[in-house]
Amino acid sequence: MITRMKERGIEPGLLRIFRYFTGIAMIYYAALVGYTAIQTGEGDTIPQIQSYLNFGINAILLGYLFWRWLERKLKRYYLPLALITATVVPIFSNLIYLAEPQEDAYLTIMRSWLLFPIMVVPLVLIAWQYRFRYVITFILFATIVEYSVLLPKIWPIYFETAPILGVPLIRAFAFGTVGHIVTRLIDTQRMQQRELIRANVQLGQHANTLEQLATSRERNRLARELHDTLAHTLSGLAVNLEAIKFILRRDQSEVREMLDHALRNTREGLMETRRALKDLRAKQLEELGLGIAIRNLIHDGASRAGFEFKINISGNLADLTPDVEQCYYRVAQEAVQNIVKHANAIYASVKLVEDKGVLTLVIGDDGSGFDMSDVDFEDNLGLKGMHERASMVGAKLDVSSHPGEGTTIQLSMELPYGQGLDM
Repeated sequence: MITRMKERGIEPGLLRIFRYFTGIAMIYYAALVGYTAIQTGEGDTIPQIQSYLNFGINAILLGYLFWRWLERKLKRYYLPLALITATVVPIFSNLIYLAEPQEDAYLTIMRSWLLFPIMVVPLVLIAWQYRFRYVITFILFATIVEYSVLLPKIWPIYFETAPILGVPLIRAFAFGTVGHIVTRLIDTQRMQQRELIRANVQLGQHANTLEQLATSRERNRLARELHDTLAHTLSGLAVNLEAIKFILRRDQSEVREMLDHALRNTREGLMETRRALKDLRAKQLEELGLGIAIRNLIHDGASRAGFEFKINISGNLADLTPDVEQCYYRVAQEAVQNIVKHANAIYASVKLVEDKGVLTLVIGDDGSGFDMSDVDFEDNLGLKGMHERASMVGAKLDVSSHPGEGTTIQLSMELPYGQGLDM
């Protein structure tokens, strides 16, 4: 019975109820010993022996239920052993009365029904923790033991003694009814808990969707404002610098050189502003998906910086929540931008794969690299931003770089329950 019980965590509150019952039973049997001794003036009668046995077993069981070390050591066997003890000992302690010659079938039945309140508690705990088939095992065990005691007392069976055989069946039916009710209630509660978890996951995803929608709207608003202010200002500045350069005298070479430098910086700033405006809208991530969006990033970066590249992106990526997609996209975007602006790379590679529930993004280059010990992550806003985005979704970011040997950025995340899976 122990080895076939399905391994599962002990239901919340079950051990507390079990300890309470065991403590009350111990007090009851201690009082019964004292009452019997006062009534009979003796200390070794069969009722007292039975009470001694039950008191001792319940005292041991109470200590067992409070011993956390045993719970950690025995693991899945811990609770079944306690339940078997609480079931078997009361039943077999009742067999002590068989030693009395005057014990007949009617007294045996009466004593059996006196065990009913004590047996109900282990029955309820079994139904609470396990499935109904274990309740049936409990009932069959108690019924078989009772019939093994009754049959020798009423054999051969006569018409007058036959009704006695129906009494254990009545008790078995009562046990079965109680066990079935408890099992159904617990199954309903577990189903409601699963539904609540599913609803919480869906609510969280809905909240993320609303947050992403609000973020997208805010980005679009910022993009419009930047386009109407900074982009127009830089465009106007570039035109003015061109006009100043046109009216300069040819002998003012130093001024002309300074104007060329300012004009280059202005045009580069305007180009970066337009790129930032495009990234603020981030439509391709929403419309094309993470894989294609990252593929477009590396194509765009290679066209600007002139490096060769290799792409390995899985075609069957899991359905990700918007915040996880944003994290991977923004980290890839920052990594590609660093290759374009700082790496002077000849070759770059991008890998985005999902393996055994872990989504991994690796972006590497053979560029100039840098010394990790010289980097202040608090001052380097690009690396700091990547780490912050990773921590927000529970991902792990690793940056590896050496001077002259290039840089590798790896972002990995174990996909949580519910992402890419049907609940």
